Amino acid sequence: MKNPTHNLIIDTSTAETLLAISNEDKIIDDHSWVSNKNESKTLLLNLDKILIKNNLNLDSINCILTTIGPGGFSSLRIGLSTAKSIAITKSIKLIPIPSLLVAAYELIKSSKKYVSIIKCSKSTYYLKDYSNLTINEIISEKEYSSFEVVEINKIHSYIDKNYMIISYDYDLIYNNDDIKLDKNIIKTKNKIESIMHIGKIFDEKYNFNKPTSINPIYANSGQISSAIKLKNKGVKNWKKH
Repeated sequence: MKNPTHNLIIDTSTAETLLAISNEDKIIDDHSWVSNKNESKTLLLNLDKILIKNNLNLDSINCILTTIGPGGFSSLRIGLSTAKSIAITKSIKLIPIPSLLVAAYELIKSSKKYVSIIKCSKSTYYLKDYSNLTINEIISEKEYSSFEVVEINKIHSYIDKNYMIISYDYDLIYNNDDIKLDKNIIKTKNKIESIMHIGKIFDEKYNFNKPTSINPIYANSGQISSAIKLKNKGVKNWKKH
């Protein structure tokens, strides 16, 4: 059997689930769908389809890149559990990718002010300001999985300061009227390419030989409650490592 040469990309951080296959720096195929929190029934089914479509199987996969959050609680757990199971069974590398970084990555080398957001709960949002960080700071252990949990007023405060708001969250882009997304939020253009580039950088910097040690990142109920309580009092930073 030939040595495996393909990478598998999995993103279950938002309502729109993504699967992709790449070979070196080339995207071979991708498939996305609105899972409606039903990844337990749709993820493996669509993974099987995309592999068969491209005449591949799990033995063709050399590495898995998967978003680990922040994002949806159940969807992230299902996506990461699937990725970990394949990585452990097939003895292949698993590289965890922060979802807020994926959303903002295409703007990192720009001089613009921007924050990356993803829906957290009905009235709160995951947010990270990447505009004042260098690429070395961004990939440091300190910043790797840090984020804020904020209420809508905090996002409005960034908009008032002429920040760009960027996201790939399906619900924020298509189903949310609170912050007038059509005027104030831009959609991530190259999510798959961003995941591939980030994965390459992290692979060179960190040792990801133990898939069992990789866990999803998201807010707990206390963080969400605190964000809501601080609606009119300013916002502090919360971090989940």
